[in-house]
Amino acid sequence: MTSRSTSLLATSALGALVTLLPTLAGCGSSGDSPPDQERVEGQSEFSSSPPVGQGGGGAERGGASAGSSADAPAPQDANRAGSPANRAVEETDLYRLEGDRLYYLNSYRGLMVFDVSNVDAPKLLGRSPVHGTPVEMFVDGGYATVVIGDWYGNGPNGQPFHGSVVRKIDARDPANIKITGEATVPGWARDMRVVGKENLYIVSQDYGWMYGWGYYGGYGGPMGGVASGSAVDVASPYGYGGDSKVVVTSIAFGGNDVKVRTSLEYPGFGGTFNVTSTAIVLAHDVLDADKKLTGKSEIEYLDIRDLDGIIKPKGKIAVDGSLQGWGADNGRWNLDFDGRHAYVLTCGDSGRAGYWGCDSGGTFKLSIVDFQNEAAPTMASTLDIASKGWAATARFSDKRMYLSPREGYWSNGGQSPTTPVEVYDVSNPAAPALAGSTSIDGAVWLFIPAGDRLFALGNNYVNGASSSQVALRYLDVSNPASPQLLGNASFGEGWAWTPAAGTFKAFTRDAAQGLVVLPFSGWSSQSYEYNNGLQLIDVTPTSITSRGAAKSKGWVERGILVKNRLVSLSDMSLSVVDYTNRAAPRVVHEQALARNVIDAQPDGANITQLSTDWWGYDQTKSELRVLPIANAEELHDEPAAAGVQIDGTNARVFRNGSFAYVYSMKYPNPSTNGGRYEPQPQVQVVDLSSGKPVLRGKLDLPVQPYGYWSWWGGCYYWDWYDGSNAQQIGGDVLAFRQSRGTYDPQTKKTHYEQNLQVVDLSNPDAPRLSSAVVTQDPRSWWGNMRVVGSTLYTTHYDWVRDGKWDSTTGKMIEPPIVRYFMDEVDLSDRNNPKIGARINVPGMLVGASSADPSMLYFVDYRWYGSDAKDEIAVAKRVGNRVFLQSSTLIDGWVGNVIVRGTKAYMSAQEYVQPSQPNTAGQPTIKLHELDLGDPKAPVDRASAPKDGWGWLLDVEGDRAIVTSGWGQVGFDIYRLQAGGAAPTYDQFARTRGWWPNAISRQGNALFVSSGYWGVQKIGLQ
Repeated sequence: MTSRSTSLLATSALGALVTLLPTLAGCGSSGDSPPDQERVEGQSEFSSSPPVGQGGGGAERGGASAGSSADAPAPQDANRAGSPANRAVEETDLYRLEGDRLYYLNSYRGLMVFDVSNVDAPKLLGRSPVHGTPVEMFVDGGYATVVIGDWYGNGPNGQPFHGSVVRKIDARDPANIKITGEATVPGWARDMRVVGKENLYIVSQDYGWMYGWGYYGGYGGPMGGVASGSAVDVASPYGYGGDSKVVVTSIAFGGNDVKVRTSLEYPGFGGTFNVTSTAIVLAHDVLDADKKLTGKSEIEYLDIRDLDGIIKPKGKIAVDGSLQGWGADNGRWNLDFDGRHAYVLTCGDSGRAGYWGCDSGGTFKLSIVDFQNEAAPTMASTLDIASKGWAATARFSDKRMYLSPREGYWSNGGQSPTTPVEVYDVSNPAAPALAGSTSIDGAVWLFIPAGDRLFALGNNYVNGASSSQVALRYLDVSNPASPQLLGNASFGEGWAWTPAAGTFKAFTRDAAQGLVVLPFSGWSSQSYEYNNGLQLIDVTPTSITSRGAAKSKGWVERGILVKNRLVSLSDMSLSVVDYTNRAAPRVVHEQALARNVIDAQPDGANITQLSTDWWGYDQTKSELRVLPIANAEELHDEPAAAGVQIDGTNARVFRNGSFAYVYSMKYPNPSTNGGRYEPQPQVQVVDLSSGKPVLRGKLDLPVQPYGYWSWWGGCYYWDWYDGSNAQQIGGDVLAFRQSRGTYDPQTKKTHYEQNLQVVDLSNPDAPRLSSAVVTQDPRSWWGNMRVVGSTLYTTHYDWVRDGKWDSTTGKMIEPPIVRYFMDEVDLSDRNNPKIGARINVPGMLVGASSADPSMLYFVDYRWYGSDAKDEIAVAKRVGNRVFLQSSTLIDGWVGNVIVRGTKAYMSAQEYVQPSQPNTAGQPTIKLHELDLGDPKAPVDRASAPKDGWGWLLDVEGDRAIVTSGWGQVGFDIYRLQAGGAAPTYDQFARTRGWWPNAISRQGNALFVSSGYWGVQKIGLQ
């Protein structure tokens, strides 16, 4: 099993006047003391508390919530296997090749089915998206049994559940994939095996997270409930319960159904098992009454002869040493079973290190257990082996054990000694013994036996080195007393790595061709870029040689042989490699699998998607594509898609009728730029009037050494201090905030400059740039650009006084005070923007009345004693002053404020410390609709409270979308009511990815841009 990483990108949603403010800028309740200075109607001078985290102090706070749904199982099929002893034991993996069908389990896009009848032009036939993290799968006859980890939802008993899920998917017709069954498995699935094509056995680790609501936030929220307590909470891990356990589960998946047959739990860590057609031998650590490691491991025989998947525990025995349940394949190779004897390698350190590593000053222990009597096993022998490092790499094969220290051996004594490779003879279970050894350089991650040859995969690292290559050593072990190193094939740049270090399933070998293929990743310090791909290695009986490498995009998980080609599989792409010339393998086809979609705008029968990379796989191009809206989720190949590539990455898009304005960053290669890494901003015009994107004019913005283009993070909470830092005015004008600091070595001072950059796009073939300096004060801040009608405003604040704190008690003596100012930007001459009136205002501008643009709305931060609270203030602009009309205190921590017409919508988090009585520390969230139709008498209508954490993302028509969790969980969707009624909870929608980049609506459907997870369509009820 291999650990696969996920990634996320947050970029701006477009359109609405969305205030991106500190979620946790202040909390309040109607019973709190009044602020230091009461606001009065007609007031025109204002002082406020600074937003949290800005200068004068204040504690940062944070939190989040959850939700889920599950698919119903299908009826069971009665297909049966043969006799227990004759059943095949098969591996699961990320891929499966059945004839001309290639099945691939992608971390972002779920199960993907390809037609590879023409291997040089694979075709995506269909896919089945998943929630959570795909782990591995088994495919037979077009049915895929998929294991998903990190899954949040409700278990079979309706209670909160966070663990793994086994899902049966009928993919025989890839264009109409169906989920036919599902079952939950506690914890994270670590290893698994299929027996007889109908039973799946899984060993998982449940770390004892407590689920539901708690002080530490986490996830949560009623699953489909309208009010607090009206429904069961979805799983929300908020604390460690101290009950970590190993779980062995049997799943019957014959036919269409998926059912848990047996689930066995064992306190401890590091569950590792060996599976035969009739038995499982399980090894795990043993804990004492205080749930601490004892320095013992338990070996148990589990009978799996029952064809229905029922597990029958037999005998067990404790051995000395703590099991190393990690490393390649999660410690799988530290345990072996030959049908009678079990062989287990442990760290014999009396529990001092155990699960987390072996004590370099102690011993390894080889224990051999005799299971001739399954119910009463006996110890056949033990062998103490001097420890040479904090981790061991072992492999049992053909009555031998190969052993070497893993990473860390070189650090002993600060030297870089050669690494021993030892061969132990275990043919006599009563007397295992060292047969012979040799030495190699570097570390060993994984052994791959090949008859009388042995591959030792590791690296060439030595002490003091700044990089290392992957190294595949090739040994002759025909004489165990004298193993001989035949050669070493090294490859990769920088800190090179291969997924084969984590699992043997990434090690591809074709003995007939004398070929080994390894996926790899690394960083080139010469070209300043990631290198990912497949490495070819020639192997003969007496030699090993590195050949060429085929580069591809993304972290490559597998390199597999398909017909006369190699196919490289990463989460990002599928690449087809012609390896006829092994010295120079050639990519003949590359197909994107997971574009990082940051914006999707429906337009009738089509949808326009902008994708861009930010993780470093490709820092040269973004892509704008137009697809049929019926295939917005890209469930199959789309031959009708039309697209254009745009220079630069980390892109963002603004729409103006049939034009799309794409902002991106062009990153120079430091190797050709004197080692400097200064991005070049660009605006590109794309014409969509023909239904196909066409590039028009573009404009480079100034390169700012060490400058900060503040929309880099971009979406929702990333820029909540600064509000919106890029705005579109009047359709064809873009305004950007930019700040920079330049250090003068002569004066030893830093010169600060904060600019407004204005791009005039009235001529789509020749955009023009102008700019204005807003401030050079190093303490001053400005941002939060807002458009009211055709007028652009920015906000800045000046310090009135710093906060004072009692150094002994840590309590505030005197709170810090700032004054907010609204700056009008005169764009009447686009070639010469000017900063106009500087108006003291009560907080940060969030919008204005659609009926009267002089009636402005603000979020204000006020000191109520030593606590900062959030208020919504209404002020009317008269000339160069504003006069307060009203101020409304909002209970809780205000999130995004979105203005629609004369109404302001915001999420507010109410949270009580668990030290206060009868609260259990349970947070609640409300969606507020503040009716500002009468500016002097606002009406606050709040939804019923829901347990948990949330954040208002968007308001689309009559729906408000609020996060229901912080991660791969979902949305709570509220319906906005007419006639003066408060918003009501309407539905829950499970989402993919960690955070939405943008949300749009067409008709009764939402289209969510979920980064690498693509576009998700959510039907509104």
